[in-house]
Amino acid sequence: MSPNKTNPLDWMNEDPFFKKKLSLKALEEQWKLDPNQIDGYVEKVIREATAATSSSFMNETTSLSFEHIDTHNHLITKIRIPNGIHPESIWAQINRTQIKLTGLGKDHSEIIQLPVPVIPDQSRGTYKQGSLQFRMPKMSAGRFKDIDIRYL
Repeated sequence: MSPNKTNPLDWMNEDPFFKKKLSLKALEEQWKLDPNQIDGYVEKVIREATAATSSSFMNETTSLSFEHIDTHNHLITKIRIPNGIHPESIWAQINRTQIKLTGLGKDHSEIIQLPVPVIPDQSRGTYKQGSLQFRMPKMSAGRFKDIDIRYL
């Protein structure tokens, strides 16, 4: 019995393990898919995967719409400023784990939690077309330091 050149799975029919365990004809019939269906499925999965990393978040602690983009060395946070708020009235403060925005209304401030620690002193903010963007260098884990061990 020689393998058929037209079907690359024919070698499995000759193998005693696969011949006893799998019914390849049933699988072939069951899994006949249209290439357009496969393309659509792959596009949907990629769209959902990328949306999970860079979609707008609505956090219960803030009413602002924002997104975090985590790159190798920086965390970029884009915050959509609501209409009616003058951008020059906003005061921003950053610590290692949060952004605090003041001036969003009468005695109103918002705190946005950051997903990774950043270096506040090297962070920069820009406002453009209704969005406030912060580019913050991520805090590195640091180098290992030798610790002397005292033996008792």
